Amino acid sequence: MSVRQVEIRELRCVEERALLDFFASNLNTWERFHTLWEWRKIGVPKWSAAIAEVNSTIVGCVGVVPASVTVKGCRVKASWQQDSMVVPSMRRRGLGKRLVDEGAGGWDLVLAKGTSEPMYALRKSLGFRDVPNSNYLIRECKRGAAGKTYSLWRSLIPLPQNASHVPIEPVEAFDQSFDSLAKKLSKEDIVRLHKGQGYLNWRYFDCPRGGYLVFRAGEQQARGAIVLSVPGSRRDEGWIVDLICRKDDRNCAYGLLRTAMNYFDMQSVSRVFAFATLPAAREWLYRVGFIPTRHSPRFTYRLIEQSTFRTLIAEPPWDFWHGDGDVELYS
Repeated sequence: MSVRQVEIRELRCVEERALLDFFASNLNTWERFHTLWEWRKIGVPKWSAAIAEVNSTIVGCVGVVPASVTVKGCRVKASWQQDSMVVPSMRRRGLGKRLVDEGAGGWDLVLAKGTSEPMYALRKSLGFRDVPNSNYLIRECKRGAAGKTYSLWRSLIPLPQNASHVPIEPVEAFDQSFDSLAKKLSKEDIVRLHKGQGYLNWRYFDCPRGGYLVFRAGEQQARGAIVLSVPGSRRDEGWIVDLICRKDDRNCAYGLLRTAMNYFDMQSVSRVFAFATLPAAREWLYRVGFIPTRHSPRFTYRLIEQSTFRTLIAEPPWDFWHGDGDVELYS
């Protein structure tokens, strides 16, 4: 089949069933994918996709999920690219590049995270850049040699003594004060997702995957929150999925991290992972025993050349966590 016969275009709303049939025929994890697809539509109703079609049959696609990104008080027209797939018979013909380009059309900022090595190379060839600090961090359990290393680390870089004074408790929902906190965070000179009450409840409490534990910091008004997970049947691996906090509120950050470490110790996990791109957050994590690894989810972005936000986004640090654009939820 000639590549010239392939039409690359945006998915029409009435074609959702055809796209789902395409996934059902090409995904081994179809049932799980379909459940998460329906959940995603509730929180992000304006999803779309770029599709490759031959004779009215879909042979490839790249999902497009709108993302509310803020920096310096401005909203950026941004999207995640997800669900990338081309049928085996049509691969190595350049369809992936055409789909990624089509999916990027009309957006000032395009994000992609958790991509495979081939898709990473493809996006890099199309001008995508690496988000700074896009590697995982790990904290080993405090036993044996790892425990000695951790104790030495902590003795050299002690935590602030008043961190524990911040009121922190587990919650089963994010309250309305997280809208106010999100507004304050959006004004910082940092590129991040705008995560208010509605988004956070949908993302962590309504998600069919479930299993998230949330600790809230603050009294009447929220100062921050941390989202934790202990996945898998063996429950020996922990994740700091998200940490929401102003970059200058160190007491809140360290209070939340201490709470997280105490929880993981109680769960007897052997190691804890985190993915955080904000330099201040990485410093917080270093001071509670995390060290960087060489592993990365290949978090990349592309700015449209004529974007009015180009200078705004290019310079400030980025604040993204494991829960932001987690492809395990979308594929």
